[in-house]
Amino acid sequence: MIFYFTGTGNSKHVAERIGELIGDSNIKFIADYYDDIIGGKGVSVDVDSNETLVFVCPVHSWGLAKSMRRFLKKVKINYSGSKVYGILVCGDNCGKAREQLQEELWKHNRLKCNFVCSVQMPNTYIVMKGFGTDSEELAAQKLAAAEVQMKEIAEAIMEGKPYDHYVVGTHPFLKGRIVYPLFMAFTMSDKKFYADFNCVSCGKCVESCPEKNIRLDSKKRPEWLGHCVKCLSCIHRCPKHAIQYGDITQKMGRYYYK
Repeated sequence: MIFYFTGTGNSKHVAERIGELIGDSNIKFIADYYDDIIGGKGVSVDVDSNETLVFVCPVHSWGLAKSMRRFLKKVKINYSGSKVYGILVCGDNCGKAREQLQEELWKHNRLKCNFVCSVQMPNTYIVMKGFGTDSEELAAQKLAAAEVQMKEIAEAIMEGKPYDHYVVGTHPFLKGRIVYPLFMAFTMSDKKFYADFNCVSCGKCVESCPEKNIRLDSKKRPEWLGHCVKCLSCIHRCPKHAIQYGDITQKMGRYYYK
């Protein structure tokens, strides 16, 4: 069974490709559990002891994406097997995300990973100055390298071998233990999102938001509801590039895995 979270499709692609390579079609988008988790009903998932259990998650600000961290805290995973793996999807590097995934899995479900690795995919973070999407050439290079690496990961999983490819990056403690908590505490607001004059009220942003955080108002314009996780699905998937974030994204590129 493979659990994944995605905003722009990178992690979905990795989850589906790994599933294809290891012969596992039981792939779960954790956003599908959203209503029960937020509603407080509690979620319990049974995984056969013979199955392989894989978690695929994007790295946000050198740590776990908020949605995956919440999922791991709220969901009871009933699994007595020993094949547990983590795959962290990053634009550049991962900081302390590996340790965070291992900590959350052990703390809430007593699951211990055989390995946690990283896969580099095209950059998507565009709502802060100094960041941006990759050039078409660099994005193509990353996708080609990711395909080679995913085959290596799948082989390691099927053969029960270790796999230690994990890009930490510089200053992991600073990024993972200081920058990441500040990012989660102070940058989740969606108040700076808006749709400019290019908006055609197609509703693609509403449809693509995994957190159900967007609706169309009485004038058929998107409005954000205050529980954003900064996955940026809305801004990247808008077919008219009409969604903006403050005065930062007007000249930024857009990307989602097609």
